[in-house]
Amino acid sequence: MAMKDHTCCISSFFKHLSGKAESRCAKIVDVAHRLFLDKGYENVSMNDIVKESGGSLSTLYKHFGNKSQLLIYVLEQKSEELFGEWGRQSANYEGRLEAFLMMIGTSYLDILVEDDAILFNRLAASLGYLEETKSINEKFLHVMMRPVTMVAEYLEHEKECGRIEVEDTMLCAHQFLSSLEEPFMFPRILGVETDVSEALRMKALKQIVTIFCRGIGVSKES
Repeated sequence: MAMKDHTCCISSFFKHLSGKAESRCAKIVDVAHRLFLDKGYENVSMNDIVKESGGSLSTLYKHFGNKSQLLIYVLEQKSEELFGEWGRQSANYEGRLEAFLMMIGTSYLDILVEDDAILFNRLAASLGYLEETKSINEKFLHVMMRPVTMVAEYLEHEKECGRIEVEDTMLCAHQFLSSLEEPFMFPRILGVETDVSEALRMKALKQIVTIFCRGIGVSKES
């Protein structure tokens, strides 16, 4: 099964840097990520990032252009860290839909229950109201959709092989991941205390996987 290349552009960008410059840029990305989450995009300046990461403003602008472009680099790098393995593992799950969805779902739920997931959703919501980031909203959405796209590509391959029956694989992938988010994400965004224990996560995941496998015409694996 050949999956599309989802290597993020920042990974390609790093390959062209010297070891010292790569280390410096990686530090900038990590610091910017932490500040954007903790303070919100609009409350972080390029000077704040330099103060925390070291180096100079000229270096920051040389490698990343401006703050909105830096945000895209940050999101691409973190997307690769969180979801890159999904694509690399998908070839091992041909004809094994239930196992694939369990693998994806376990990984996704592990991400969702982290406090950073709440901070990220708040960051994402705030960007839509900022004039400064309107020019990058389509790129931002593209990065945000990466996990959905990767699941959809697997489903599309299974559909082409005649192993599943589903009309819209992208919509199906979106519905699967969204169904995992509902019980564990939105109450916590509102500050409502929520049970995110591993036992409850696994109970929810198994139920959702069973529903999806039955719904798209696949017999439950033994």
